[in-house]
Amino acid sequence: MSEDKNAAATPEVAAAEFAPAVPPTTDEIADKLKEFGATDEIVAKVKDLGVDTVADISELTEADLVGAGLKIVKARKLLDAAKPAPGVASAAPSVVSTAAFDGLLPSVQDDESWIKALKTGGVSKVDTSTVIAAVRAALAKSVGLYEVPAKLVSAMEAFADESEEQVDPVFYVLRKQMTRRNYADIFAAVDGLDGAFVTDKRKAQLLSRLDQFLWPAIVSFDGQLKGWYESYKQVFTGPDALMALVGGLNGGGLAPGIMQAPPDTAVLQDAADTVKDAVNRVFAGTGVQIAAALAYEASEIKKSLEDSRLPALTGSINREQMLKKLGVAVPASYPRLETNLTKYVLAVMGLEDQSSGAEELRYLGALFMLGSQIDWTQFGGRSATLSRLGKAGQL
Repeated sequence: MSEDKNAAATPEVAAAEFAPAVPPTTDEIADKLKEFGATDEIVAKVKDLGVDTVADISELTEADLVGAGLKIVKARKLLDAAKPAPGVASAAPSVVSTAAFDGLLPSVQDDESWIKALKTGGVSKVDTSTVIAAVRAALAKSVGLYEVPAKLVSAMEAFADESEEQVDPVFYVLRKQMTRRNYADIFAAVDGLDGAFVTDKRKAQLLSRLDQFLWPAIVSFDGQLKGWYESYKQVFTGPDALMALVGGLNGGGLAPGIMQAPPDTAVLQDAADTVKDAVNRVFAGTGVQIAAALAYEASEIKKSLEDSRLPALTGSINREQMLKKLGVAVPASYPRLETNLTKYVLAVMGLEDQSSGAEELRYLGALFMLGSQIDWTQFGGRSATLSRLGKAGQL
């Protein structure tokens, strides 16, 4: 259905897996994390969340760090240590820290947990794991990930011909690995369902439904949310309006005098219902299973691309050059796009669960902030996503 005020998310088809960032001369991130008991595995998971500098750690939440494997007390101490020193002015005072609202919205499962959820999901139930699978599948399609197996095999064979050498035996191993998918892990709970059911026609149908139903509904909701917030800020303008809406300036409630009569949220509830209807249409019939298969396939392709032998077998100097040759070198903003977009869709679907009043208003403020970090142009949305936050400190 990124975290500056740029786009995103994402998600997860991680750019760290496609276009590796230039590492610092010393691993300051690892050093900082290990001060608080992090292992190499935990360091890797934290970096996968989009942490490129030590300063980025302050953008994480306690739940993010605990989810990566850090002990809860250590996570709290790390976040305290990562906070900017008092008196240091922000370079962009109009930018509101995501730490104020991140905990209000649904968390996004990592690869391992959502695949486990897919294994236990029912045949017709559209649950969280299914929505995550659909978003990841759609974004994987947008960067051409599903075309990689055929492109990779073709590139290996072409390089062997050009160099007048026989293909390496690993070519056949990788060809089988890249072109044959085994969905047994996620279909084990559904008697009679196997990989033969996942045809190109069914996959194309689901991806088409996402474009036709889900994204228009999500973009429409975002437009409604923008209009609602514009009404809210007419009484109280400036960056503090959003902070007051999200966190409350009066013991967790709305600050006095900000809005005596907040705009009615009924239109947003209706728009959220429209999103749910779109989800039902997307997953009608066998959509749940096909979405699971597509997301699982994307995950397996990513794993295959990590094979260190591939660049040499395609005549590439390194992995980055190989990915560019294959046409799948995605921008560094991709992981956040995937994560933020998934979180946004889940949050919209969870709007009805919020109690009316201050809780609902804070939730909507957090959702507005999250939406401001998503590049909606990829889904037919507004041409200037960041215009919602305004320029030169103006909301």
